[in-house]
Amino acid sequence: MCNDGWINISSERVYDANIFTLYKDRTKCLRTDVEADFYRFDTVDWVNVLAVTKDGEMVVIEQFRHGAQDVKLEIPGGCIDPEDVDPVAAGVRELLEETGYAGDPGILIGRVQPNPALQGNYCYTVLVENAYKASEPRMEDLEDIDTVLMSEEELNQAVLSGELDHGLVLNALYFYELHRKGKL
Repeated sequence: MCNDGWINISSERVYDANIFTLYKDRTKCLRTDVEADFYRFDTVDWVNVLAVTKDGEMVVIEQFRHGAQDVKLEIPGGCIDPEDVDPVAAGVRELLEETGYAGDPGILIGRVQPNPALQGNYCYTVLVENAYKASEPRMEDLEDIDTVLMSEEELNQAVLSGELDHGLVLNALYFYELHRKGKL
């Protein structure tokens, strides 16, 4: 079995950034006896928030993403901070900070590993229903976010047109659909 077929020979910290640490691991495949270097990112867990108003509108955001060098349509979310009690608390906090929206107590509806080939962290999906505008956003110094309310049909069209193409957001929408069908 492949899980028993690897030995980590060494691990070297290559680079520290404020949101991740890059490691180079020297690893040996026991099946072939071949050694190679593998790189991995050590990063904190993340949270995404699906916030739905009592009228069924989704709270979505638009923000510039440096990796894509473009403004992306997404849902609120971010890093789970050390002071967050759990992913739900982090999601509720991120929703309020980025959009000024609050709502019913959040519930956890999903968890995935964003890219297990390079990362070991998880991204959680939190659902907040009956969302309403509670305050003005309290964005961080390097955030510039616009909040948009979209109907389910508008959101579906954004997915179909490619306007909304963020993989973790699409994943969150799938968890939401499963939740609505009573599968979660």
